[in-house]
Amino acid sequence: MISLIARTIRSTAGNATIEIALVMPIVLMMALGGIDFAMGYRHKIEMQQTAQLGAEYVMGTMENVPTAVQVRQAIADATGMPMGNITVDKWIECDGARQAIGAPLCVTPGAVQTDFMTITVRDTYTPMLNIDGIADFASTQTHVGSVTLRTK
Repeated sequence: MISLIARTIRSTAGNATIEIALVMPIVLMMALGGIDFAMGYRHKIEMQQTAQLGAEYVMGTMENVPTAVQVRQAIADATGMPMGNITVDKWIECDGARQAIGAPLCVTPGAVQTDFMTITVRDTYTPMLNIDGIADFASTQTHVGSVTLRTK
């Protein structure tokens, strides 16, 4: 009887199964974390590309610079993104100084007027590992893409 107990204690059968059972959750969490990080980074790049798409639209219609609503609509139509996630800011600079909001022209005679437009796109990204109690470190993030261009 004692020899049976001694053989059972020294037996190594099944050790690999136990080791795999202990290590596998850690390996899976690391793999899913890497995939989740890559998906979040891809989403951030998509926001920047969406803003650049708006800049391309503006540059393609430079003879008649589109209004902010037209730019937002063009981006929304091309990407399916809600117009509420897209902002367009137009402003002018007179001799390099930004003018007050809504100023259509430079007040100073002979000043060099330059028109600018900033297109900003925002969207939230929720990681797939956002699991309460397990991966509390993975939280929803807001990704922003922005492009500023000179229109005149």
